[in-house]
Amino acid sequence: MSHPTNKAEILAALESNLEAIESFFTMQPDNALFTGDPEHWGPAHHLHHLTLTSRAITRGLRKNDLPPHSDGRSRGYGELIGAAATALRSAPKDALLERGKAVVIEPGTTTAVLVADYRAASADLRAAAAGWSDDDLDRRALPHPYLGALTVREMLLFCVFHERHHLKQLRHRLGNVS
Repeated sequence: MSHPTNKAEILAALESNLEAIESFFTMQPDNALFTGDPEHWGPAHHLHHLTLTSRAITRGLRKNDLPPHSDGRSRGYGELIGAAATALRSAPKDALLERGKAVVIEPGTTTAVLVADYRAASADLRAAAAGWSDDDLDRRALPHPYLGALTVREMLLFCVFHERHHLKQLRHRLGNVS
């Protein structure tokens, strides 16, 4: 899988992620997806988490008053993911666990509902990102809970990685490694 750099490639990667995630989840039996709890996530928790993440980034992208980024320079995909791995390894485990408790699957939720919610959140994210010029992606900042201020481009690149990472984890866990 190639690493995106410009806005068009980022949008294409996000759409590709949507297709892969949607396909993965719709092929799984419900009894494999609806396990776990907010402290020990099952696959449905991961999908709901990705939905919530897309919604949060979309809200940020739609703000008219995002602060300027301190240097207006975006790191590339590999450099950003290296920084993210370092930040997450050094993040307090209690903080990670506490943040994870916000991901609650309501009783009666179905796979179809989870997938439709994720699809809508992904479409909204891509639509919000499409409204930005490639140059402006480097000029404005969005906060990340563990990485601090990221350029908008970096946040979108992180989102691409984040979705791929969760899908890879789930494929491995459920024996669908590919």
